[in-house]
Amino acid sequence: MNTYLDLLKANANLKQVKKQHKIELLVLNNITINPIKEYLEYSCALDGIEASIRFGDYDNIVQNAQGLTTKDKAILVFWELANSIHGLEYKIDSLSASDLEALEQKIKRELKLTFDALADASLLIMNRFTALPFTYLQTESAALEALAIRLNNFCDKEAPSFVKWVNIDKCLVQSGIDLAIDYKGYLKSKLLYKHAFYWNYSQLIQPYFNALCGQVKKLLALDCDNTLWKGILGEDGAEYIAMDENTYTGQPFAAAQYRAIALGKKGVLLALASKNNEEDVDSLLQHHASIQIKEEHLLAKKVNWKAKGENLLQLAKEINIGVDSFVFVDDSDFELQAMRDQLPTVKSIQVPKNAVDYYVEQQAWANHFIQLNESVEDAKKLEQYRQNLKRTNAEEKFENFESFLADLDLEMTIHRNDASLISRMAQMTQKTNQFNLTTPRYAEAQIKGFVKAKDSDCFAFGLKDKFGDSGITGLCIVHYPNEKTAVMDTLLMSCRVLGRKVEFKFMEELLSEIFKKAEEVEACYQKSKKNMQVADFYEKIGFEVKEKLENKTHYSMKKNTFEASNAYNYIQLKYA
Repeated sequence: MNTYLDLLKANANLKQVKKQHKIELLVLNNITINPIKEYLEYSCALDGIEASIRFGDYDNIVQNAQGLTTKDKAILVFWELANSIHGLEYKIDSLSASDLEALEQKIKRELKLTFDALADASLLIMNRFTALPFTYLQTESAALEALAIRLNNFCDKEAPSFVKWVNIDKCLVQSGIDLAIDYKGYLKSKLLYKHAFYWNYSQLIQPYFNALCGQVKKLLALDCDNTLWKGILGEDGAEYIAMDENTYTGQPFAAAQYRAIALGKKGVLLALASKNNEEDVDSLLQHHASIQIKEEHLLAKKVNWKAKGENLLQLAKEINIGVDSFVFVDDSDFELQAMRDQLPTVKSIQVPKNAVDYYVEQQAWANHFIQLNESVEDAKKLEQYRQNLKRTNAEEKFENFESFLADLDLEMTIHRNDASLISRMAQMTQKTNQFNLTTPRYAEAQIKGFVKAKDSDCFAFGLKDKFGDSGITGLCIVHYPNEKTAVMDTLLMSCRVLGRKVEFKFMEELLSEIFKKAEEVEACYQKSKKNMQVADFYEKIGFEVKEKLENKTHYSMKKNTFEASNAYNYIQLKYA
C-alpha cells in the first residue's frame, strides 16, 4: 500500500465484504492519530474482522479510562512521552531535578490509574515509551531517553499481565524516521506519524485482534526441499544439500529449523508436508550431521507423492482440528497455488527465492501463532496430540465404539472456581471454535472476575485415560442473575477430547450442581462459522427450545425435568 489514498480506496472496497467477526476498539491518545482508524479497519478486514473504532477525548487518557465501560472492548492506548507536557522533548534537559521528578511521579500515578480502570478490557494494547523520534541524532543519551527507560521499567513492575506491549521502535526501524515521522505535522497539530508508520503499526498489532476473535493458528506444516534445507534431497543427495549453520548457504535453512523448534516449545504443532521418498527423509532426520529438526519435534510426517492439500486434510482429520488452523510453508509456486485453490483457509507462506530474504522473513512466522494468554498446557500439546493419534489407531482394533470407550479407563476431574486455572480458562475461550456454543472471548481479568464473583461459577475439567493426560480441556461458565435462574454463558471443549462422549458426562454433573442453586437453567446456541456440529447439543441433553432465530437458539431446562441418565459410568468422576 503505497499511499494513504491507496489505502482509503482499498478500504472502501473491503467494507462491502461481509465479515465473520466483529470487535469494538476504543483508542485513547494524547497525540493526534486519527488516520490510524482506516489502517486498523483495513488490516482487520483482510482477516475477516469488522472493526468498530472510536476515539476517546484527545489528551485525556486517564479521565476517559475512568469514565468508560470497557468490559468486552479492546482498548488501544497511544501515550506519547514527548507530549506529556508541551515541548517536553526540548525542555526536559533544562528542567530542574525536582521538576523532572515531579513530572515522572505524575505520569506513574496516571499510568497506575489507567491500568486499574481498564482491568475489564478484553484486550489492552499499549505502546512502550520511546524517545527515538526526538533523540536519534544525538550522540550521547539524553534525559528523555532515560525517562522512557524508567517509565518502561515501572510498567514492567506495575502493569497487569494482560497488557500487550508494543515496541513502536520496530515500526520506525522498518520504514526509517523520514518516512514514519512528520515533524511539521507534530509542530502544527501534534500529528506525529506518517503513512509508513501507521501501515507497519497496524500489521504489527493485527495478530492480537486475530487472537481476540479466536483466529489462532495451531500447526506449522513445512515443506522440506528448499525450505528446511537448500537443495533437492532426491536429486542432489543428502551429502550435497545445505543446512549447516556454519556456512553462508546453509545458515538461513538452519535458522528455519531452529525457529520451528522454538515454536514447538510454545505449543505449536509441527509437521512435514513434502513430496519425497519417505525413507530418504527418515534417514536424513536420523543421521544427517546438520539436521536440527528430529522425529521428537514432529507430530506427523506427510512425506509421499500425494497432493499436499490432500495430506493436510488427512492430518486434520487424524488430529481433529480444522485446516484453518494450519500454516503451510513451501518454496514452490505451483504447490502454494494448489494449496490456495484446494484449501484456501490454510495460511500459505512462500519461501523467498533469495535465501537472505528467507532468513529475514522467518521472523514473521511466530505472528501467526500469537495468543492472548499462555498456560502450562502449551508445552504439553505435542504429547497430547500424539496420544490422540494412538487412540485413533487403538479404536480400529475394537468391533464397536462402546467397547473402545470402556477400555480407555477415562477419568474426569472437575475444577470449580479454581484460580490456578484462570490463564488456561481464558486461553480456551480465545482458541476453541468447534465445540463452543456461544464463542465469547475472555481475557484473564474477566475470567478472574467470574471466579471471584458470588453470582458465577467456572467449571473446568481435565481428562485422563490409559494413553495419557489430555489436560484441562473443558469449560462452562454459569451466572446466577437471581435465586431461581442460572444462565449458561459459556460451554466449550477442546477438539482433542471430542468423540469420547465426555461432554454428556460433564453436562450431567454440571446440571446436578447448578440445580442445587437454581430452579431453571437458561442457555443459548450462537451460530458461528465453525460450531455447526453443536447446533443441537442442548436438545440432545434435554433442553427445551424457547426461541429459534436465524443465528441463535434460546433454550431452558427446569429442575423438575432433569434426570441424570447414568449412561456414562465408564468415565470415572472426581472433583479437584
